[in-house]
Amino acid sequence: MMYDSSDLTELLTLALGVVRAGARLALDPGQALRVETKRGRNDVVTQVDRAVEALVARRLAATGYPLVGEEGHAAGDWAGRVWVLDPIDGTLNYIAVHRHWAISLALVEDGRPVAGVVADPVDDRVYTAVVGAGARVRRLFVESDAGAELARVADVPLAEGIVIAHLHGLEEVPRLARIIGGTRGLRCYGAAALEMVEAAAGRAGAMVHTGLQPWDVAAGALLCAETGVVLTRLDGAELDVREPGSLLAGTPSAHAEMLRRLTEA
Repeated sequence: MMYDSSDLTELLTLALGVVRAGARLALDPGQALRVETKRGRNDVVTQVDRAVEALVARRLAATGYPLVGEEGHAAGDWAGRVWVLDPIDGTLNYIAVHRHWAISLALVEDGRPVAGVVADPVDDRVYTAVVGAGARVRRLFVESDAGAELARVADVPLAEGIVIAHLHGLEEVPRLARIIGGTRGLRCYGAAALEMVEAAAGRAGAMVHTGLQPWDVAAGALLCAETGVVLTRLDGAELDVREPGSLLAGTPSAHAEMLRRLTEA
């Protein structure tokens, strides 16, 4: 499918400005955090998550495309173009350690991410991509910074790369710990969008998640695709960012070996 790159570039510029405004709000909300739990004690939300989502929704409304957001915005369906937002990915990090959280915004067209922004406000970094045009990294709060293109990832074998995974993944996939034991080690950041950035930037050989939502992966999936990272479900099925589910990402060689070892009898 062909996409209008000039149209998408304009929409990416808009998305970047919106995310920048959301990041400023999240860094300085002007009030004490009010923390609520959702499904469990470590699944939390604050009034800032909701405020960032509301700000983004207002500023994107003029595009006419619906918004799917973690904190309540929903689209009637996924036909055509849909914005997908995680207003604060890694809310527990935002509350507890004050770093390793992100704002993730993607434009998805008929199920395929076509523009994406992942911002790391604490580190003043933002990663952007347009389908077919590569990915870039730049300063988030320096609007004049054109940044640098992210190179295609080196095809590092599984044994020579870092693996990103979580405790629940190790519990749900017992053989995963043994597989990771033969690599350069395990890392866990607590924000899926930033973990996908690590893969896209070539700093992780593989990433394993047993359950993620569309807003967790939509922008990061585009960054990964544009730098040559292979993305599937844990069973090798095609990744559809519109549906919740597992994720296996990695360099071509690392992904192939991880998939083989996860699915072998």
